[in-house]
Amino acid sequence: MNFDFYMPVRVVSGRTALADSAAQLKKLGDSCMVVTGKRSAKASGALDDLTEVLRREKISCTVYGGITENPLLSSCEEAAALAAEKKAAFVVGIGGGSPLDAAKAIAALAANPGLDREGFFKKAWKNPPLPIVLIGTTSGTGSEVSPTSVLTVDSVKKSVSGPELYASLAIANPAYTGTMSYNTTVSTGLDAFCHAVEGYFSPACDDITGYLAEKAMPMVYRGLKMMRPEMEMTPAFREQMYYGSLWAGLVLNAHGTSFPHPYGYVLTENHGIPHGKACAVFLPALLLHCAQYAPEKMERFLRVLDTDLPAVNQLLDSLSGVERISMTKEEIQSYRKRFTGLKHYANTPGAYSEEQGLRLFETLFLK
Repeated sequence: MNFDFYMPVRVVSGRTALADSAAQLKKLGDSCMVVTGKRSAKASGALDDLTEVLRREKISCTVYGGITENPLLSSCEEAAALAAEKKAAFVVGIGGGSPLDAAKAIAALAANPGLDREGFFKKAWKNPPLPIVLIGTTSGTGSEVSPTSVLTVDSVKKSVSGPELYASLAIANPAYTGTMSYNTTVSTGLDAFCHAVEGYFSPACDDITGYLAEKAMPMVYRGLKMMRPEMEMTPAFREQMYYGSLWAGLVLNAHGTSFPHPYGYVLTENHGIPHGKACAVFLPALLLHCAQYAPEKMERFLRVLDTDLPAVNQLLDSLSGVERISMTKEEIQSYRKRFTGLKHYANTPGAYSEEQGLRLFETLFLK
């Protein structure tokens, strides 16, 4: 058995996870910055649960609710200045991937006042980030257990990553996902499936992450097969999708992603496709590639899902909305520089290249 597994986040799960973590929160300090989006933190009940625990523990908090989907670095800078002004001892992110990723950036910026953007992305940090607590309200991002913050700068997604950005504490309560809309449930479910699949086929995948991926993939895949706008999303369904996404997040943390993720950023930035759906647009191409370059792994993948490859790809196409996207040849060629030398290619069996990527874009989107 061979593996190299590192995941230093303390994860507390269950319906009473926040209350059970009161002592851990108190250890982090007497004041905090709470980072949220516009709706889910309050609607899910997570914000109310948190403020009640903070009140009992006599921890003061300042709430910054200005994080949007595809979080802006400028918003993080604004929140970090407020956190520094309020002398926050730690940062709590509540929401989907956007507030959680923003919380990581805010923790680093608040600890390093005056840091310019170049220094931020190069991690020229004189001080370590403030401690981070993450409370997820969606089933897909994996941000609770990974050390990466994806931000938008001048309409382009950029990321910063490193062990300094792991959360000190992650609260994993599936009940907080209960107010997700159908479309958000679909998109985050697709994101989780991509995390598990892309990590599973990584040449670096080992015994532990292979086990986690094989636990995550059927949980999420079964949920995706059930997706209908009129369906009743029961607590059991929500729990299945959430824990599936959490196991997938551990795979993401260990191995990162393959080319569907950076290609998906293009669809989000320029065509408004939600992140999970955007990544899933390219997952069939990855699976076909893996069938050629990792056939034994593909056979195991299909056994785990109890299906065949055409059925998987048909489901992905039906949920991702690829048919809505159209591009000119000039637009596709404009991505050449961006696709050149991506680290994600080495994370693909048989490798991959920008030329293959450009041909894939033409196949999918050239009308």
